[in-house]
Amino acid sequence: MDTVKLSIEERVQTGNGPARRLRAEGRLPVVLYGKGVESKALSVDVDELRSAIVHHGHNVILELDLGGAAKPGKAGTSKKAVLRYAVVKEIQLHPTRRNLLHADFLEVDLDVEIESPVAIELVGTPAGAEDGGVVDWEHREVTVRALPSAIPDAIVLDISSLQIGQHLLVEALEAPAGTKILDDPQTMVVALVPPRVEQAVPVVEVAEPEVIGGAKSEE
Repeated sequence: MDTVKLSIEERVQTGNGPARRLRAEGRLPVVLYGKGVESKALSVDVDELRSAIVHHGHNVILELDLGGAAKPGKAGTSKKAVLRYAVVKEIQLHPTRRNLLHADFLEVDLDVEIESPVAIELVGTPAGAEDGGVVDWEHREVTVRALPSAIPDAIVLDISSLQIGQHLLVEALEAPAGTKILDDPQTMVVALVPPRVEQAVPVVEVAEPEVIGGAKSEE
């Protein structure tokens, strides 16, 4: 997998106020952390990050030049490149507008395996769908271990052979070369279940109430 370079800046100020100002300028507050290294407060161009994820998937490897990271408000000076590599560990979205608010980057060594969640992608139309079978998708991702460059964006599972009452387990997934699936092989991923039959609600006829003590008609 190719790496994607991001434009980064050091964050001098942290907190809600500075974070809002960064987002107004089109930049996203980021924390870079890793095993045995000090975490760093950075910001990245939000459009660059969004484009990297859209075109290369959520497990894209990001190339960060920390040596060239500029501090806002200071004139740029030539610095020796200090390249580090990271993957997106978590993204925080606005609850209603769904725009990016914050991201956590995990620093990785390209020669050391990592564990990462990978989405399961279902393909095909179940054979039992013609009989009304309904897909019950219970397990939507698995955790895999592999080198950062070998982590797939998704693992495909063909469900076209499923009949009503049948299911597929994690053991049916084919891990790409160099990738190991860590989930229990006997975990059910997807099943084809019978259609739900809605029982008709009986209609009860209610008799008109008898009026007692009503006004008498005049003779």
